[in-house]
Amino acid sequence: MLVPTLLSRRQPTQSLEISGFRERPDADGRLLGHFPYGEADADQLIVFEPGIELNVKAAAALDTMMRSALADGIDLRLLSGFRSLALQESIFFDVASERNQTAEERAQVSAPPGYSEHSTGYAVDLGDGRFPETNLSQSFQDTAAFRWLQDHAARYHFVLSFPEGNKQGVMYEPWHWRYEGNADALRLFEPASRFSRRDP
Repeated sequence: MLVPTLLSRRQPTQSLEISGFRERPDADGRLLGHFPYGEADADQLIVFEPGIELNVKAAAALDTMMRSALADGIDLRLLSGFRSLALQESIFFDVASERNQTAEERAQVSAPPGYSEHSTGYAVDLGDGRFPETNLSQSFQDTAAFRWLQDHAARYHFVLSFPEGNKQGVMYEPWHWRYEGNADALRLFEPASRFSRRDP
C-alpha cells in the first residue's frame, strides 16, 4: 500500500457528448438507475497507487482505513478509483457490445458515462488480497475483508454504494464504496443516499 502523494496529476479532460444514446434521464435525474456525476477537477485528484487516482480527502481516509485493516490482519486492496468520462464511456459501450448487452442490461453492472460515482474521485472498488478470485464479484461478500468493511468502513466515512435490495435499481456490489467524509461529498451523494437503503 502506498501513501498518497502529489507526485503526479492528470490533465483536465473535456466533457464528452455521447452520441447514439437514446435513453433519457428520469424525473429525478437518474439514467438507467444511476445519478449524474461530473468529472472531478484535476486539482482535486492525487495518485494513490500507480494508475489509480482518488480525490485528495478520499485518498487520505482510504490510506488510514487500509492501514487499520492491515493491523487487524485484513489485506484490503484498491482495485479502482477515479475514472474519466472517456474511460467510463469505453467501459460502458465497448463491454456492452462485446457481451451483446442492451444499455439496460449493462447499466445493472456499470454506469453510463456521466453517471458513474467513480468520475467524482470519491468512489473505490475494494478487494481482499488473500482472495483475489472474489474481486469485482458478489462472492466478495463472503471474505474477511468485506466483513471488516461492514464493521469499520463508516468510521472512515466510507459507505456501501449499492447494497442488496437498494432502491436505486443497481445490482448489489459489495466491492463498491464511496467516501462521504466532507460536505462536498455529502451534497453530491445525498440523492443517491436516499435510494441506497434496503427495501423493507
